[in-house]
Amino acid sequence: MNDWLNKPWVIRVISLFLAILTFTVISFDNQDTRNADVGNFDSIFNSSQESVVLEDVPVNIQIDDEQYVVSGVPELITMELSGTLSVVQSTATQRNFDVFVDLNDLGPGDHTVPIEYDGISNRLNVRTDPESIDITIEERGEDEYQVRIDYTNSDAMQEGFEVESATVTPSVVTITSAQSVINRISDVRAVVDLEGIEESTTLDDVPVRVYDNEGNQLNVRIEPNTVTVDLSVINPNKTVPIELETTGELPEGFNLIDIEILDDAEVQLFAASEVLDVIEQIETEPVDLSTLTESTEVTIALDLPEGIRESSIDEVTVRVELEETTETGLENVEIELDNLSQDLETNFIDPETGRLNVSVSGYPSDLAGVEASDLRLSINLDGLSSGEHELPIEIDAPENVTVALPRDDVTVALQ
Repeated sequence: MNDWLNKPWVIRVISLFLAILTFTVISFDNQDTRNADVGNFDSIFNSSQESVVLEDVPVNIQIDDEQYVVSGVPELITMELSGTLSVVQSTATQRNFDVFVDLNDLGPGDHTVPIEYDGISNRLNVRTDPESIDITIEERGEDEYQVRIDYTNSDAMQEGFEVESATVTPSVVTITSAQSVINRISDVRAVVDLEGIEESTTLDDVPVRVYDNEGNQLNVRIEPNTVTVDLSVINPNKTVPIELETTGELPEGFNLIDIEILDDAEVQLFAASEVLDVIEQIETEPVDLSTLTESTEVTIALDLPEGIRESSIDEVTVRVELEETTETGLENVEIELDNLSQDLETNFIDPETGRLNVSVSGYPSDLAGVEASDLRLSINLDGLSSGEHELPIEIDAPENVTVALPRDDVTVALQ
């Protein structure tokens, strides 16, 4: 084999074959219309034909945009290129061509115009989708609008927080569109997403949206199309007193000396501002006095109104101080004489001393400090003449003090 390849005529034949092959490839690549005498090589190079689809090809608009505004032109179209493999691939890769609609010779109104292109080799077949479009040319309009804030996902803020205030920078934007669209503008909003926000913050690049009076978003040119929003975020709270509530009556024989909240009788509430504004105090669940027979401490829940998200405490300890009826004795309480005639003298017969030992009962708080001098036992001698008389004893005692006498009447002699 090596001897065969070393023969000069073999090398010449191979070189000639490669030269013919190279010439044929170049001729097909350049779409040469000449018919070279290359035998049956045509069938070999049919595979060099290629077709490719380009998505998202931008469309430019040629018009006096200082005077007119165009609607109906798609931002992107699809193109199909077909032709020689190398030219197709080079064009698809570099994309150094321009796709446009030429509206320079058209005035306001509705028009159907072709999609045109420039910078693509005439050796390629080009098809655009769409091939033509319906467009509308209108007089250009421009105006300035105040930007207001539109919040989304307010319920997704961190619990207990809310926006106190917000500042937009810049507060005014310039909007450009067809004059008919400008006339429809009703609302210009900076859309702020509040999800997860739990502190004051500055939000950059907040998008601006434009709406008509029916809430439809309008496709217009906004300058700038984003703004900066400074949010002041607060966690509204309020401290109010706790009002102790009771229900029922104490069992017979018991008196309530005192009932009080042992802890700080205030609670800090966290809620929306409109909820806090109407709250002046918080009541406890009622303490049922009918179940108490001794001084004690009880834990009572707070009756928190609807809308309270959080409170510093949710229950309090209440001390209840009770007292039970008791009895004590007072000795030698004098029986006084009322309405004795100046002409008569009185002698006690029974009891001879004119004094009684009595029992007083009541709650300790009422009996504290009660002495014999605080009671008044008396008999009424009005209209009586000489002789012995059995008279009822009248009692005058401090409030809430009950007096028990060893007898209900006394015997006296008048002379």
